Amino acid sequence: MVVTERTLATLTTALVIACGAAPTPAPPPTATLAPERPRLTPPTESQSWPPLVAPPEGKPCGDLDCLSFPTPDRAFAYALGGRPRVIAIGEAHAQKAAPNVESATRRFARELLPTLAARGVKGMVIELLAPDRRCEQHEEQAVAERTKPVTAPQAETNQNEFVALGFDAKHQGIWAEPLIPTCDELKAVLAAREGDIAALLELIATITVRESIDFLDHKPPDQALAIYGGLLHNDTNPKADHAAWSFGPRLAEHAAGSYVEVDLIVPELIRNESPWTDLPWFPHYDTTRHGVDTWLYRTGPASYVLIFPKTVTKEP
Repeated sequence: MVVTERTLATLTTALVIACGAAPTPAPPPTATLAPERPRLTPPTESQSWPPLVAPPEGKPCGDLDCLSFPTPDRAFAYALGGRPRVIAIGEAHAQKAAPNVESATRRFARELLPTLAARGVKGMVIELLAPDRRCEQHEEQAVAERTKPVTAPQAETNQNEFVALGFDAKHQGIWAEPLIPTCDELKAVLAAREGDIAALLELIATITVRESIDFLDHKPPDQALAIYGGLLHNDTNPKADHAAWSFGPRLAEHAAGSYVEVDLIVPELIRNESPWTDLPWFPHYDTTRHGVDTWLYRTGPASYVLIFPKTVTKEP
């Protein structure tokens, strides 16, 4: 489905999951919404990742193959150098209490979306729930009510920015689609009761897999797919208690490894507290050294973390 005016009417109740405010995992629901797939295993000591060759514009900036680039689009293009079929982009969602700086979504739309269009991306799945209009309204409202503990800390502009991203993608010639759950899937989330948040996070991964595979199986192989959402879902090696919430292993397997994950970070949002301190790149990031350049960390064979330049404030 292309993001149209009809979809906009449904997206007013859409849910944007805050990867930085994920709930403590609840006991899994009795019915598993997503099929179990084997996880990709991280490299062992006897394995090694393919070495990176720094481009002329990329300068070493520390551990984890850190490279400093003059602009975000150059760092992003470097991460996509292998021309993957699936580009899974995860952001740390803006929060209400965060500094008044431009969000990752807006920066992505302006600075990085043209790079996708130039590299043959023709489809984009956006992490917005747009329930089928045939579902009973009370089910849709009940799901939205139960997810308030997750969405309450988020900036009120998040949903509008995700909707705008769909239109921006369309203007770049990229087909965009929200996540469309079936009525039965919504009922299953409500039936999970105390585990409803975990069930919803699992459902997001399930729908993303379904819509992405539909694109990959029915489009020419030279057409790539982008996925945009929270960084909780795109990990190819998620923690065991988050495995059901990630679409990464399933899509990487389906795409025969032609998959790259890129997490987008606004530096002003970083805090010396959980969940930030749980991220693999956090111990290597030095905010005192980072300035107006874009830093790119490599946390896996095809896993990157792009940290935008710090916002430069002009004197009044």
